[in-house]
Amino acid sequence: MSRDDKEAEEAGARLRPFLDGDLRAWAGLPGLSLATLSAVLGQPSRREETKLGWYDATRYTFEAEAPSGGLAAYIRGGAVVMIEALKPPPASAAEGLGEPCAVKPHEILVEGAYVHEYLYCERGLVLSVAEPFDKAEPSRLVRCRGLRPLAGPEEFGPEFYMAFEERVVW
Repeated sequence: MSRDDKEAEEAGARLRPFLDGDLRAWAGLPGLSLATLSAVLGQPSRREETKLGWYDATRYTFEAEAPSGGLAAYIRGGAVVMIEALKPPPASAAEGLGEPCAVKPHEILVEGAYVHEYLYCERGLVLSVAEPFDKAEPSRLVRCRGLRPLAGPEEFGPEFYMAFEERVVW
């Protein structure tokens, strides 16, 4: 087995819990290049320039036969810095994760709900949890993102996150 094949096999094993929505088994984003991610998931179906936090990134979409439907990978400097499930897991997937290391103000808008960003530093996991204004409705996950494990919430800075209130909206 070549070094590239071995690297792709190891990356696939590390990504499997994320793709399957098994958040308790997710151990954080390994160091990946676009080439390695493509070896694991096949060629991306879409490429677009976007913002991640305050800074530019290139977003590649990889579709996969998995509960997540695949993932979007955010690339900077040739490295994958964050991934996002195409379909977020059910709220039950977050059971057993414990308390997040930080809860940040919303970064996205969801109709009829306020969205908190739950950061799980050691897991390298960020969950966007929609809490409906109608308290009779249950909370739900509307976005699930993975990144390298963080030592603390201060490492989840502007390269990953921009609160909605800090955006210029005309």
